[in-house]
Amino acid sequence: MPNCRMCGRAMEPTPRGRPARYCSRACRARAYRERVADKQRIADPVADPAAALTTEHIVRAAIALADRDGSAGLSMRRTAAELGVGVMSLYRYVPGKEELGGLMVDAVFGAHPLPDPGPPDWRAKLELSARAEWQIYLEHPWVPQLFAITTRPPVAPAMMAYTEWRLRAIDDLGLDFPTMVRIAITLSTHTQSAAYQLARERESDITREQWMTASDGPARAAFAAGNLPMIARFGPDALAASEPQSIFDFGLGCLLDGVARLVSGGRMRPSP
Repeated sequence: MPNCRMCGRAMEPTPRGRPARYCSRACRARAYRERVADKQRIADPVADPAAALTTEHIVRAAIALADRDGSAGLSMRRTAAELGVGVMSLYRYVPGKEELGGLMVDAVFGAHPLPDPGPPDWRAKLELSARAEWQIYLEHPWVPQLFAITTRPPVAPAMMAYTEWRLRAIDDLGLDFPTMVRIAITLSTHTQSAAYQLARERESDITREQWMTASDGPARAAFAAGNLPMIARFGPDALAASEPQSIFDFGLGCLLDGVARLVSGGRMRPSP
């Protein structure tokens, strides 16, 4: 089975004609931009661009690359190409792609520091922090995607500062520390999850509405069996309710209501 020359994703073989080299229009466009950039570097070479390298330059270039092409296009090789240097030049400043990802996350969170002290109420504090994190993901959709493909959270002090800020916000509510940690992490996990779906939709070649239209025939065939009566009611209102922004807002409200119940002395229902 052939693989995309840009992202490496497996592709179905083409039945006739010249074999496809890229899995999507996005990958084809990225390949074209790289070819143009290579020609420009050859036509106008820099005496020694590696001499001007710094860790900050590398991180800024990687962020610009990920903002433009998404997390799938991020690599040490492509970041080096963005800077017009050999890939080995980067390793003098950054050990590898995972460490680069951590520096990138630290930079984007560092650009959105939470206020000190912030609102006086714990609930307003938690909501403010979640919406600030959501804004980061709107500006940099690759961040939650980066979390999804790494085995451990990136070591990013500016991101850890969000967790620290949330823990301080609920420190005087009478909750035990493990519960406080669960609250802080669950808040971030919910935000990342909704933002991940948003990022995938932004990278798709079709809109949600186009996907719904294309799926109408198969969906009706599935509903005809009568086993999905609730799903069969899915219409415009349900489509709007399933939007990532709607899921984020709804889930955030539910999470904060749950914390309020804990604070008031109520017990959350135990897991089975």
